[in-house]
Amino acid sequence: MITIKDIARLAGVSVSTVSKALNNRPDIGEETRKKILEIAKTHNFTPHAFGKALKKKSSENIGVLFCRDLHSLSGNPFYSRVLEGIEAELALNNYSLLLQIITETTPDELPKMIRERLVDGLILVGTFRESYLQRLLDTHLPAVLVDPCNPTSGHSQILIDNEHGAFQATQYLIGKGHHRIGFISGDISRLSFRQRLNGYSKALKSRNLPVEDSLIRTGGLENGYEHVKFLLGTQKVTAIFSANDINAIYGYKAIHEMGLKIPEDISMIGFDDIDLAKFATPPLTTVRVYKEELGSIAVRSLLKTMQNENEKPANTIVPTRLVERESVRDLNV
Repeated sequence: MITIKDIARLAGVSVSTVSKALNNRPDIGEETRKKILEIAKTHNFTPHAFGKALKKKSSENIGVLFCRDLHSLSGNPFYSRVLEGIEAELALNNYSLLLQIITETTPDELPKMIRERLVDGLILVGTFRESYLQRLLDTHLPAVLVDPCNPTSGHSQILIDNEHGAFQATQYLIGKGHHRIGFISGDISRLSFRQRLNGYSKALKSRNLPVEDSLIRTGGLENGYEHVKFLLGTQKVTAIFSANDINAIYGYKAIHEMGLKIPEDISMIGFDDIDLAKFATPPLTTVRVYKEELGSIAVRSLLKTMQNENEKPANTIVPTRLVERESVRDLNV
């Protein structure tokens, strides 16, 4: 493939003269311009995207970094839907997406797209190591963070209303006559799960019900099977609130293996409303998180920051909604 340097050599001019001709600059002779354009046309030359970025001071690319465990992004139905929202909003605004997955084994070196300034801004999704996050932010690229909250980042953040959603779910179970409600979640070191535990605890306290440590099981996004088996084997619970749908669905397996039925013997409620929730048997009552909206709002917030360097950082709280299905029994009837 011919390059701008090749055109300069064939035309017997400097690279800067070729650049002026290709960009239709006035400070170049007409005969030289025609010669350069003819060579470019003959060799089907298309300016490289990076060359166009230099001209426009823009790459028209946005870097999206997902920080997650070693499982593939496509295998996580929550984050894959957030990515869909980001992709759709970027396409509407004529930007391309460069994706990087960050895991616990990712080297400390920043991704190539950041080192070589191939992106105009960053969308950071998930919980990054504090030192690594700071390195990303120290690049001074415009950036937006997507759940969970980092109060010291100094950047706009798009957050799920985790605490209220969990409060709402637990209040719903209490309203259905459940007073001993188990809580299961992933690693409680993640702020989103801590916020959901806070919502669960506040709902119990608001109805003068005790918060019992023995009913709370945390750790692992896919440990719902073990968590539920433990609660049903040692605690007299009538319902379980799972702080993510994946754990709830793994918990279904434990319930079925123990010869119990949902919701006749045990009620279950989840959080996230992934697609699998409505296909579970029975369909899972859960708290809907508007995942695509998280992505699209993040893009709009980032573009606003890129267009106005003086834009003040702001937190956007995306509301949740309880979705009633068939996994909760009403003990009042």
